[in-house]
Amino acid sequence: MSVPERAAAGSGYFADYEVYVMGEAVAWGQITLGCATEAANRDPAGLIRRLRQAAADQHGVDPGEVRLRQVFRL
Repeated sequence: MSVPERAAAGSGYFADYEVYVMGEAVAWGQITLGCATEAANRDPAGLIRRLRQAAADQHGVDPGEVRLRQVFRL
């Protein structure tokens, strides 16, 4: 039986997202964010804010218009 690998400190996160403007899906994509696993475990809401902000920056929209569909630890 195989043993799961431990996440390296400083690995990161991957998110799949959609961008909605006025109720309409206008964009979608994926984004990665490098951060220490321990830091994300201490502040999961901050991790979500950072992922949404990074996706919003890519599309020039407000972070409130970004819907994270899935988030994975790398």
